Amino acid sequence: MYSHLRFYLPIVLVGASASIAAYTNFSSTCGRLCQELVHNGSSWEVDQHASRDFSFYATPSNFSFELPPGSLLAIEPVTDLFNYSIPSGLSMSRIVYTTSDLNGTTLPASAYVLWPYAPLATSDQQERGYPMVAWAHGTSGVLRGCAPSNYRNLQYHFMAPFLLALQGMAVVAPDYAGLGIGTLPGGQEIGHPWLSGPAQANDLANAIIAARRAFPSLLTADGPFVAMGHSQGGGATWAFAEKQVDEPIPGYKGTVAIAPPTRTIDHLKDAFGNTTQAWAQVIIAGQPKLIAAVTAVFPSYNYAGLTPVSYDRWFNVLKPLDGCLPTDTLAFMNVTVDQLARPGWYEAPEVQRFAKLAESGRKKFKGPLLVVAGEADIVVPLDTIEPAVDDTCSMLEQEQWNESLEMVTYSAMDHFPVIQASQMKWLLWVKDRLAGVPVSKAGCAKSVVNGFRTDATLQAVEPNFLEGWASPEENWKYSL
Repeated sequence: MYSHLRFYLPIVLVGASASIAAYTNFSSTCGRLCQELVHNGSSWEVDQHASRDFSFYATPSNFSFELPPGSLLAIEPVTDLFNYSIPSGLSMSRIVYTTSDLNGTTLPASAYVLWPYAPLATSDQQERGYPMVAWAHGTSGVLRGCAPSNYRNLQYHFMAPFLLALQGMAVVAPDYAGLGIGTLPGGQEIGHPWLSGPAQANDLANAIIAARRAFPSLLTADGPFVAMGHSQGGGATWAFAEKQVDEPIPGYKGTVAIAPPTRTIDHLKDAFGNTTQAWAQVIIAGQPKLIAAVTAVFPSYNYAGLTPVSYDRWFNVLKPLDGCLPTDTLAFMNVTVDQLARPGWYEAPEVQRFAKLAESGRKKFKGPLLVVAGEADIVVPLDTIEPAVDDTCSMLEQEQWNESLEMVTYSAMDHFPVIQASQMKWLLWVKDRLAGVPVSKAGCAKSVVNGFRTDATLQAVEPNFLEGWASPEENWKYSL
């Protein structure tokens, strides 16, 4: 998930190129100013891609719907890092593999593997290969161009993948189905089921299996790994921990879920009763992507929740540009709330089925599970995470699961700042699990960390805190 904060109109607009303008000139609702904003954002966004050549993301000829999930389709053993901003000493590979959607259909997907200079030392590292973190990213967008493996900074840069690899862990990170590889061999579009924790958990699990097959001497079949994710990826990793109950993957040592969404459709319903709240404005702004996600799972729904205005912006502005968060923000910035989605669209039977399928939490899980939350998170509010933890803990106690669930809340921290604020906790936690150190005991525990000088800390809800040179008029750049 992400934030639709206030965005100021640029005082000076960069002229849109004719090639980009040609993509969106069929829109009936995006006027001259809208077009210039979107073209400006899209041009900048394209520049943040490591490559404009998407041939790696074409579905390989050896893909078949009959292949089991986790099958390896293609390997790029050494990715050219010339256009990436990856720290010196690290290297990268990319793979294409099979995953499965919520309906059980086999799909192609892509992932990257970020390699450390030297592995984290553990007692059995020589025999069991590189310790691994399976990283599940937060929302990058919902279209083909939004694959973090083709972002110069891999989307989360030093907040997670760079840091983990620099600490000696191999990072296996799926792009998720529909991102990167966008079509099947026959041209059928692969929709991205945004905020569907169990679907993204499938992508994460199958990326682990495929990466081990691609690099068996480095990522052994039973080598230690931890699953970790933030926001959309936090929901994915919580669902991944649930998946381990019936479909365990050897070497699993635990899960970290930072700011995980659990019941997104319920959260949206609550937002319409609190429209003046910042968190409500965030989820309400994401309705077009949720409608597209429902369509990805239930094609017969066919974007029924979109209004004529949002339908036009989706199909004649955002989609032709393959736009991700910056372009998404600009494409819908002057669309009013009543123009974003049809009233009550979320009551449709397909949406209710989607809500049930997409839920994370409140199910049996394989731990240990560490849940991290920010007290001031306006994207995934604390009061949506804590009830899911409490309900899961009640089930744990009543049904006597021999598992550990720990929730830590960080005072005054927003959606992305909580990753940095909690780094001392999760980094040591991950290293301990990979080293085989057990958690202290089974059961549930909750605590709060009260930060130092939080009234003076810098809060940036968008992911890219490195874009410090973006002017207030161009703060949409922080979205990538």
